[in-house]
Parts: sequence; structure tokens; C-alpha cells
Amino acid sequence: MGYLHYSNKTLTLCMIISILLIGMSYSSHYLVQTISAKKSSSSEKSSSTSTGSSSGNTTSITLNALELKNSTYRWQNTSKAINPTMHLNANTDYIIKIKNPTDTKHQLIIGSNGTEIAKGNEVAPGKTGKLTLPANLTGTVEYHCEYHPDTMKGIIEISGQ
Repeated sequence: MGYLHYSNKTLTLCMIISILLIGMSYSSHYLVQTISAKKSSSSEKSSSTSTGSSSGNTTSITLNALELKNSTYRWQNTSKAINPTMHLNANTDYIIKIKNPTDTKHQLIIGSNGTEIAKGNEVAPGKTGKLTLPANLTGTVEYHCEYHPDTMKGIIEISGQ
């Protein structure tokens, strides 16, 4: 049997493609990814502090504070997306639940063009908190941590139903 012979150009191209594919699969964990919120149970609905929803439905979203190995912080959702873009429906009450397993405090802020729309309570290390997102929002707003605004930030896109 004879050996297959490939040109240097073909081998180089295969190596480049392999490196790109490996890099893409590795980096996909750190790219902005979208999430969708889940409906909360009826017990969560009754304890909700949100107002303004005509349907009475409350939807919950969980964001966890995450500390990376280089001592920077990010938001992470339950799907492990980092600083995810959230696509939400207008005229729906949302509770953003915040878990803080890190060693420093965090505070979630929702804003638009430098104007603060909603602000959660400070969440101490090892504690949880929540923020109620106003049901009457539409358009694109941003979210960030009060103490880590350059690394813990993302976009919320709110559209009509």
C-alpha cells in the first residue's frame, strides 16, 4: 500500500482550520450569548413586589456574580452565558434574582443613556438579592454592577409582544 501525500499548502490550511475551530469552541463560552427568561411558579408570583402587569404574570431571571481566575467579575446566567444579552417582552413583570458566591459585594443597576431606571440592593458575599424590572419598559437598556461597571455589564432588549 502506498502512503497518501499532501502538499505543504494543504497541510497548513488544515492546521489553520483546526486551530480556528478549537478557538471558536473555546471562546464560545465567553462570547455574549442570549437568554430567555422562564415563567416563575405561582408561589413566586404571589410574593412578587413587581407592579404594572395586566396579566399578573411574573417572570424570573437569575444572574450570578462570577469571579474569573484573573480576579475580574462578570454576570453569568443559568445557561453559563457571560454578561448575556437578555431578550424580554414588554408589559411583563420581571424579577432578576442575583446570587453572589464571590468574595466581594455587587449591586445590579439598570439604565439607559446614563439615566438610572432601576437599582437593586447591595448583595453581600454569599448572599442573594433581587431587582424588579418595570413592566412599562421598551427598547434597549443596559445593566451593570455598581462596583464593577466595566466588566459586569450587558444589554437588555425589550420588545412588544
